[in-house]
Amino acid sequence: MTARQFTVGEANQLLPPLRELLRNLRSLQGQARAKYEEMRDIREVGYRKDGNLIMLSDYQLAKQEFDHVVSEANHVLAEINQLGCRVTDVEMGLVDFPSEINGEPVYLCWRMDEPAVLYYHGLDEGFSGRKPIGNSPEGSA
Repeated sequence: MTARQFTVGEANQLLPPLRELLRNLRSLQGQARAKYEEMRDIREVGYRKDGNLIMLSDYQLAKQEFDHVVSEANHVLAEINQLGCRVTDVEMGLVDFPSEINGEPVYLCWRMDEPAVLYYHGLDEGFSGRKPIGNSPEGSA
């Protein structure tokens, strides 16, 4: 577990900036995927007899742009991690917040399209193990 423990309210307060960070991260992931495919396509054009890519300068430019996008994405992930939560799936916009329910360590689990943090799961469970957060004091983080 990380040092920070979230209540449901604390996690919910982070959702507006998290939504924006996740949108940015999704966009960067799409850009990285496109650049990776471009690099693959350039490699498929072929190589010269000397072993260099036929489109070497195009490949180098695409690789430079790919590296830049990946670096930006890593900065966004670091920013999210500094908040004390962790992204578990970029495409789903899935984020876990360390917490406790009934004295047991859990992750509060939020998906970007959900209006608030409504679920949790055990440390060894994932998205498929999500359970609704109860309304009683014993079931609230």
